[in-house]
Amino acid sequence: MKRFIWFGLCLILCFSLAQPAFAASEARGIDVSNWQGTIDYAKVKNAGIRIIYIKAGQGAGSIDPYFERNYRQAKRYDLDIGFYHFVTARTVSQARQQAHFFASLINEKEIECRPAMDFEQVSGLTKREANAIARAYMRDLEKLTGYRPAFYSNEYDVRVLWGSGLSKYPLWIAEYGVSRPSSVGSWKSWTGFQYSDKGAVSGVRGLVDRNRFKQGIYLGTREKAQERPVVYRVKQGDTLSHIARRYGTTVKRLERLNHIENPDLIYPGEKLIIRQ
Repeated sequence: MKRFIWFGLCLILCFSLAQPAFAASEARGIDVSNWQGTIDYAKVKNAGIRIIYIKAGQGAGSIDPYFERNYRQAKRYDLDIGFYHFVTARTVSQARQQAHFFASLINEKEIECRPAMDFEQVSGLTKREANAIARAYMRDLEKLTGYRPAFYSNEYDVRVLWGSGLSKYPLWIAEYGVSRPSSVGSWKSWTGFQYSDKGAVSGVRGLVDRNRFKQGIYLGTREKAQERPVVYRVKQGDTLSHIARRYGTTVKRLERLNHIENPDLIYPGEKLIIRQ
């Protein structure tokens, strides 16, 4: 009997050592997208999950099919919500367009956590190019939303690729099989830590990313209180000049804010930033 008890205690100890130790101030979180399908958020909440990071979209025009559903359901169960955007930009110009697209998706949503840039497609880019793209995106996203965004990356890229120009943004770092990140590169510390891509959480079918988040992932009081940008959804028959007159602005300003190359091409349902 003692031998079995000792064996059982060893198993428990080994399992506990394999799991990251949570500080009292840290929150458990998952990040989700269409890959998880329909999620039972009541079960997720009961499993001790506090923060839900929802994929809003990808690139300059792709919206995640479960974006709205995940937002509504997570909000229904009073979970703390953040959004992330999978960036595919290869130039600074594309980065700015994609930041605008992400901002247009989330500016009317109520969130508790910082919007996050997920920039993984860096193959073929020089270090200088990748950093210029990331800085332009983060700078424009902060300007368009009024929120200082978080920056998501894996530990290797944090260590060898990203420069100090990004270190002012809260770091959400991914590294699996360790109790804490091996390195934070140019950052002083991490704010989010994705420690597994094979997590199991009640309410989620299949595997899901597991995360620990520090207090810095939450929006500050001043960020929440400041005035949000004015956003307009284009209707059938609208023209840019008509919208400009309605809001007391100019076509040129709308072109600049929304990175519009042809003022004659706007589409019903498109969201335009009117005023920052």
